Amino acid sequence: MIEISPLSVVHPDAKIGSDCFIGPFCTIGKDVEIGARTCLKSHVVIDGYTTIGEDCVVYPFVSLGIDSQDQKHLKDSVTYTRIGDRNTLREFVSVHSGTEAGSVTEIGNDCALLTQAHVGHNSRVGNHVVMSHSATLAGHVVVGDYANIGGLAAVHQFCQIGPVAMVAGMARVVQDVLPYTIAEGFPAHMRVVNKVGLERAGFSTQKIQEIRKAFRILFTRDLRLEEAVAEVRKEIGESSEINVMLDAIERSQRGLARPDSATFEMNVG
Repeated sequence: MIEISPLSVVHPDAKIGSDCFIGPFCTIGKDVEIGARTCLKSHVVIDGYTTIGEDCVVYPFVSLGIDSQDQKHLKDSVTYTRIGDRNTLREFVSVHSGTEAGSVTEIGNDCALLTQAHVGHNSRVGNHVVMSHSATLAGHVVVGDYANIGGLAAVHQFCQIGPVAMVAGMARVVQDVLPYTIAEGFPAHMRVVNKVGLERAGFSTQKIQEIRKAFRILFTRDLRLEEAVAEVRKEIGESSEINVMLDAIERSQRGLARPDSATFEMNVG
């Protein structure tokens, strides 16, 4: 059974899944689709061409699918917001739609966006991602599965945060953070491999050792990046996890948040 508070405004053309709960003072637009058993506690606004999946919990004052803040956004152009299943969106979270006609802002499954987190236009957030209080993604940011963005961290447009990476609280990310690493600082630099995050994600001890070795080859030897990548392939051989790291290097548009000299001392040996 669908339960909708009489104090909410739900467009008759909106598609509401079975056993949804829509609390008071919510506003749901015409082209919105909400999956089964999703709960909107109160004061939630969902507009535009927005899809939110099943078993999500959305807390008060969240806004989803609102027009992009990008100055290139054209009024009345059709853009999309897609949010997967089993996500938790806490108070004052905002997720904006894409900018160019037909473009998408996307969040995967099993994510937790804590109070005041923001996902900007055309960003893509993977599965099992945590964005802590006031974490902010500018437009066109890509965040990999199992990544963790710390509180008050800000990520520059077109940056990529790799799978199982962690961005420390209050970091200013202006270049890419490779998979499996921890970045912190102002601006952020990669410091070490995210050993705890890898363990929690189910990586074996052997795989973690390979990743740590790759990190040392890439950043603690006196090699040009192209030479270091070749050396990683030579010393470690074929590894799907290492390929994820090396592919991220090749795809980088903004360059890497390279470690500083203090990191070299942390990772030797």
